[in-house]
Amino acid sequence: MTPMEMQRLKRQYAGKRVTVDARRPELTRFAGMAGRVVAVNFNGQALVEFDGPNPSRYDIAPEFLKLEPSP
Repeated sequence: MTPMEMQRLKRQYAGKRVTVDARRPELTRFAGMAGRVVAVNFNGQALVEFDGPNPSRYDIAPEFLKLEPSP
């Protein structure tokens, strides 16, 4: 991943609210959950912290994320 691609991903996702594409088998456990992108890693994965009682962070590929509209 080039530095320009990294900057683009950071601008597009960092600090934004997202949901996941729950049709992906590995992401079904996050169905119906919203989260916030904390950072974009050097490998191009978004570090997402989901709302709920267990605020863990997960690396998820940006192509499986959907941005939520701003309130």
